Amino acid sequence: MQKPLTEFPTGAVVRISGIDGGRNARARMLAMGMTPGCPVTVLAGGSKGCRVRVRGSDVVLCCGLAGKILAVPDESDEGPRCACCPSPRARAI
Repeated sequence: MQKPLTEFPTGAVVRISGIDGGRNARARMLAMGMTPGCPVTVLAGGSKGCRVRVRGSDVVLCCGLAGKILAVPDESDEGPRCACCPSPRARAI
């Protein structure tokens, strides 16, 4: 089940399933590499925003933008998968 990025705990590995925002918010997220299907590791989370690792870079998001990013747990069959981004768990093995 997809939910906002702000609702995942620290250490969670998730996949972006969508961006629930306007054109500017979507453009900003896509420019940072946060595309649907892309795996993301939550480094620090909460209602005031979060810090995530996406495509090898750490990104800090305010609560407004983080709340617009919808994600699912990486092991879930729900949502898209990015063919060019292996899961952070797969890289560790």
